[in-house]
Amino acid sequence: MDNPNAQTPFLQLHSDAFRAIVEELSDHTKVLLSQTCRSIRHMLQKEKIVPALSAPEHVRLLVHLSRGNPDVWVCATCKKQHPVTEGDLWGDNQFSSCPNRKFSRRREGMCRINYARVQLALKYSRFAIDNARIDSHLRRLIRPEGSVLRVKHRHNLAEFTSSSRPRVIDGRFLVKYTWKYRLHSGSYTPSKMPSMMVCDHQRLLRPADGVVWGEERKQLFRTVLQAMLDDRNGVEYCGSCPFCPTDFTVRSFDNLMRIDAWKDFGPEDGPSNPTWKSHSLSEAQRTPKDRGTVRRLYYEIY
Repeated sequence: MDNPNAQTPFLQLHSDAFRAIVEELSDHTKVLLSQTCRSIRHMLQKEKIVPALSAPEHVRLLVHLSRGNPDVWVCATCKKQHPVTEGDLWGDNQFSSCPNRKFSRRREGMCRINYARVQLALKYSRFAIDNARIDSHLRRLIRPEGSVLRVKHRHNLAEFTSSSRPRVIDGRFLVKYTWKYRLHSGSYTPSKMPSMMVCDHQRLLRPADGVVWGEERKQLFRTVLQAMLDDRNGVEYCGSCPFCPTDFTVRSFDNLMRIDAWKDFGPEDGPSNPTWKSHSLSEAQRTPKDRGTVRRLYYEIY
């Protein structure tokens, strides 16, 4: 019996054209293509372009293979699929189904951001419209979070509040963070600036002795300083990180400082995705972007 795929236009391409097209694909996509039918797998093997996957590409392959299964997520540490548990839905490593519980994560403010949470939220956003159970899971993964902490700062009581609001916009996982610092008496001065960070690259903290920060690492520090010294009426001062997709604003009042940050953690792809990796200090590379891009994307209507 003749192969029913033999007349498919893609399979009629000259070998040079076939190779030119396939070589444009990522390694994990080539493997996915090889699984579509015997004819394509035979052509890929004949042209010797079915690659041996690196560990990150293997994880990306698993992520794409599990896109249609809402009950599993892919762990970059184990390089395996795990069943979704209550701990995964709450974004909590301690109660995750991963036996290692050390998978790729970012802790930003009071919002636990691990890649399982990002992966599941993006996956569930595709299923939630027609499935009440999945919609309930999605709501948990993008729930707002917040906390209040009272500390004593040089004999002055201060209140620190933080909140986070994740959203899935255009197939990307974004989070807005808000930090508020309120002194119970007195006014904020540069010497009273708290220690905090909006990303791994921008910290509101003076460098330790012997540590030299480049100008690009001082964007948050300079923006806060400008807001404190130039105005006390809540005027908004804007900034962004040159290394990761993070926008931030600072507003300063007499006894209150407010910092908002908008962060893009990327699409449904895998922990090796450049957007996710850019939030790590060890992966810091200057990434050209227009200030305010992430902030505008966060407020898009979908």
